[in-house]
Amino acid sequence: MYKNLSNKIKKSSLWLLASMIMVSAISSCSDDESNEPRIPTITSLSATSGEPGEDVTITGTDLGEALSVTFGAGTATVVSNTETEIVATIPEDGTTGKVTVRTEGGVAESAQEFTVIIVGAVIVEGISPMSAQVGEEVTITGVDFATVSSVHIGDVAASIVSNDETSAVITVPEGAALGLSSLTIVNDGGSTTTSSETNAFYVIKMLAPEYRMTFDNDDVELSYSGSPDTEESTVYGRSDDVSNVADVATALPAAIDGTFFHMEGYSSTDFSGSYVCYVGTPTQEVGTYADFFGDALAQDIYFNIQLHVGDLPEGYTGAEDDGQMVAGLRFRFADDYYEYNPTLQDLSDMGFEANEDGWISISVPATLFEDRAALGEFSFADMNRIGVSVRRAYGGGTTLPLSDDPDAIFYSMSFDNVSVSIGGPVSF
Repeated sequence: MYKNLSNKIKKSSLWLLASMIMVSAISSCSDDESNEPRIPTITSLSATSGEPGEDVTITGTDLGEALSVTFGAGTATVVSNTETEIVATIPEDGTTGKVTVRTEGGVAESAQEFTVIIVGAVIVEGISPMSAQVGEEVTITGVDFATVSSVHIGDVAASIVSNDETSAVITVPEGAALGLSSLTIVNDGGSTTTSSETNAFYVIKMLAPEYRMTFDNDDVELSYSGSPDTEESTVYGRSDDVSNVADVATALPAAIDGTFFHMEGYSSTDFSGSYVCYVGTPTQEVGTYADFFGDALAQDIYFNIQLHVGDLPEGYTGAEDDGQMVAGLRFRFADDYYEYNPTLQDLSDMGFEANEDGWISISVPATLFEDRAALGEFSFADMNRIGVSVRRAYGGGTTLPLSDDPDAIFYSMSFDNVSVSIGGPVSF
């Protein structure tokens, strides 16, 4: 009996010892895992700009024992460092750009760029226009421009046309890369590089004038399609056309820029106005625009238009309902087309708002356009024209004259300066 009891005690002791070893191993593994360095994050900066020598507080998580802190291309001096906060001094070689913190766990980057202000260097307050073609002039405004000696767009030197204390006028140089670009301005006080977030500037190229719809150029032909209603109340044409528009239209808005195109009336279709008038440049042979588009991607291609949608029926807010579109913008191809049908809400969400006369200046990327017939991807090099139509869904009578039909609703739409750009949006 004593022997059996002894064996039982021995077995219990062995089981307890094994359990302790397992717990110790698990605890050790857990400790090892908790000791793994965590990836740091930056949640805020105490300032968004500053001069070399000034201190900036960086707030975030897992910032302890930072290996380095940078302002753009310059490495900063760390004044103090905790898990949630770093105080760093802006370095003399700091440049405008992201603030980064490197730890054993990885690299954290600020959400926005930090502007390093060099004392005596220019301070850029604005760039106008925000997009321009090679050979066009751009005005940079701000402080300390009197001694400006050079301006670069990207890596390419621009010609300085004129400068004074508060501005410099430059010409976009040959070789400047298309797309969003920074400007580097050098004066006696130093060098300043603009932030694309606070002072966006695009180098663009535009479709040739003979393929734009400005309606001020008699050499630009227009192409009409669709099935306009035959009643007298349907009007479409250039705003200076006395017999068809100027003395006939009842909803002609004030011009935004010289002559424009105007459509108004009633439609017998379900989508009121959809087929009253489709206006575009004449059909060209496939390949006409191949050199213009080159290898540009959809996100680099912009459809530009100034649009006046007229008076909309009460409740026609332009919400998500697909029927509340106000226009059809088209890239036409031999077999079909890409089309974008914006609502007023779509345009407002992108920051496009009407001016005091009701005109909306719009510049949208081709990524918003859809293949209406699902025929597959088109190559933009095969585009053969561009066009605009009314796209509304608020009525449609079935008998003529529609103006006497209580179910038919009057519509109007005007537009001007229709073009295509590559590299960025147009500055109207």
